[in-house]
Amino acid sequence: MVEAPTLFSNPIKTLYLFTIVLFNYAKDAIKYLSKFWHIIGFLTLIVIAPRFVEGEHSELVRQGDEIAYFMLYWLVLGIMSSVGLGTGLHTFVLYLGPHIAKTTIQAYECNALPLFVPSKYATQYVECPKEATGITIFDIIKQVYFETVLFGIGTAIGELPPYFVARAAALANKKLEELEEVLEKKDENSFMQRMKLLIYNKLQKNAFLTVMLCASIPNPLFDLAGITCGHFLISFWTFFGATVLGKAFIKMHIQLPMTVFVFSQEPVKALLNLIQKYIPFIYQFLSDLLDKQRKQLRDPSLFKEGTKPLLAQLWDYFIILMIGFFMISIVNSLVAQYVTEQEQEKKKNKQHHHHSNKHHSGDHKTSKKAKSS
Repeated sequence: MVEAPTLFSNPIKTLYLFTIVLFNYAKDAIKYLSKFWHIIGFLTLIVIAPRFVEGEHSELVRQGDEIAYFMLYWLVLGIMSSVGLGTGLHTFVLYLGPHIAKTTIQAYECNALPLFVPSKYATQYVECPKEATGITIFDIIKQVYFETVLFGIGTAIGELPPYFVARAAALANKKLEELEEVLEKKDENSFMQRMKLLIYNKLQKNAFLTVMLCASIPNPLFDLAGITCGHFLISFWTFFGATVLGKAFIKMHIQLPMTVFVFSQEPVKALLNLIQKYIPFIYQFLSDLLDKQRKQLRDPSLFKEGTKPLLAQLWDYFIILMIGFFMISIVNSLVAQYVTEQEQEKKKNKQHHHHSNKHHSGDHKTSKKAKSS
């Protein structure tokens, strides 16, 4: 088996093979989309034409663009969350969680819902309203509800690849290592193995309910649910519908109020009191940090444009590092897949060549016998 190059072991060869992979994907995509050229052309005309003609509709087009960018931003983050940024890290911790936390903190500081504008990428809060109208947890939940649901739908979309891979393998009568491993180790008594076997068996009896329950809780074995559904050719809408229901409308409805509650005033005060009592040497640092953040949330003009606290800068670098790892893992995995496919193709061609030579040799011997007789 030929070992596939990586960006660390052989960057030039890896980038060369990655370019070939991208070219092949682009070629396949163009070939597929060309079947629907009339529909694509019509939709493109509808989307592009209004931008070249000024009129009363221009403001509606601008607002539509902002809403589309906003929706796409949170959907893509949800999809990346299922992928785990190539490191198994859930992007709820990187993006949606901090977004909900900041909204909660600012709402309590303003004693009203903060003014915001939906930008191309996310909701940008600008300042506190002039009048304090009072705030409740339910007001904050309503404020961030839309992006939370979009994020949940994105996580459901991100769970589709294992389902499609297993479905394609089942239609081609191929075996999947993941399922073979579950059945081979069915006599093992470990907790993880028992859970895998339980999910495998329940999916065959009641797929919709099992998938929905698996999607409703943090579950590292959810890939197995997708693979099993694909393997048994369970309907796409059964799998996807249950996944969306579980992730976007059950799991997110648990995570959202919990995050808002944790970052509301009383729990934060209680946490600071505990830190002051048991870890006094970091209490002052955290207290100063929160005071500075509160001042910035009350009046952003107090801070120069472009400056960020050290913690925020470190967080940005951390996110950039995670995205870098994600991109590297994508390149390496696509190249490894391409090398494996090429090897399998070579073996297949060798076997076919060997078989045809054998067949030709047998025909030659038969003809010689016929001549001799």
